Amino acid sequence: MKVIRLVSRFIVGLTFIFSGFVKGIDPMGTMYKIEDYLVAYNLDWAMPAAIYLSFLLVTIEFSIGVFLLLNLRIKQTTWAVLVMMVFFTIVTLFDALYNPVPDCGCFGEAIKLSNWETFYKNVFLMIPTLIIFFTHKYRQITISQKKQDTVALLFVIAFFMVSYYSYTNLPPIDFRDWKVGKNMKQSGKEKYYLVYENKESGEKKKYLASEIPYEDSVWMKNWKFVEQQIDDSQVEHKHHLQIMDYNNNDMTREIIENADYQFLIAAYSLDEADKKGVEKVVKLYKKLKDKGYDFALLTSSLKKRVDELTKKYDTSLPAYQADGIELKAMIRSNPGLLLLKNGVVKQKWHYSNIPNTKEILQKYPAK
Repeated sequence: MKVIRLVSRFIVGLTFIFSGFVKGIDPMGTMYKIEDYLVAYNLDWAMPAAIYLSFLLVTIEFSIGVFLLLNLRIKQTTWAVLVMMVFFTIVTLFDALYNPVPDCGCFGEAIKLSNWETFYKNVFLMIPTLIIFFTHKYRQITISQKKQDTVALLFVIAFFMVSYYSYTNLPPIDFRDWKVGKNMKQSGKEKYYLVYENKESGEKKKYLASEIPYEDSVWMKNWKFVEQQIDDSQVEHKHHLQIMDYNNNDMTREIIENADYQFLIAAYSLDEADKKGVEKVVKLYKKLKDKGYDFALLTSSLKKRVDELTKKYDTSLPAYQADGIELKAMIRSNPGLLLLKNGVVKQKWHYSNIPNTKEILQKYPAK
């Protein structure tokens, strides 16, 4: 029974440590997921507390895992594990049945599970959790209570500091698509089809755009254009970001796959963006715009808000529309700065760490 209890502690403990760690080094991502749940359960009033709930959740989860492995405060830890597992098993069953949030985010961005997979995972973990809870008489206390409390407190403080660092900078480990070094260039090309209808018979035919017989006057007289269709099934999509200008033109590939250095200023909301951060990126743009670097502000804010910003800072910074959710996935900073070249993500910066002109010119010299 001691061996079974030990194995159970390791299974549950390591799972809690991993889950808490991958969410703890990305507290903004955890906050976004908590916000999804608050919206789904009509608890919008609690949105301002989302970031605090993020820190609280990941710190508790990671600490419980460590306490289990090291046998610290085992009585209280055993109760905490049972309560959390029962609570989250019920929540994930509700998620699986009604799908209020498509992805619970139990392992952050590191491992994606469906709601049913998450529920089954929790059901499996309930087995070792119950073993730990009902075999408390086999627990072994190896160090004094005072030492246990000291070690426990040190782990809590250390992990909280790691999470806070990730919040004020960027996650030290990036599990998302837009990680440094990744090539975001789409491979393959879309096929453009045009649908024409015969004016007499009403018959419809689909042609490749390059195969339309424009020089055949008889054909052109008898057929009229109906619609355009795009087939992108042969395109390998590296991301889901779509960049549109304010005339509704798709600029995604032109910007992302720019052969020169391309700075992307991602601000999912200009109203919520850090003001000093905005000032920093605008200042950088003004100093580098004539030195061979391209810039693009990506935001989900309305054009009116963009115009107010450009007027306030007296800048001609090119601005484009993009989905706020995708911008949040690109970088955990509002605003955040990315540097790409030929589709490859060269570097990313939190607004608190925007580089100066000298650093850019030395490390990323433009031609």
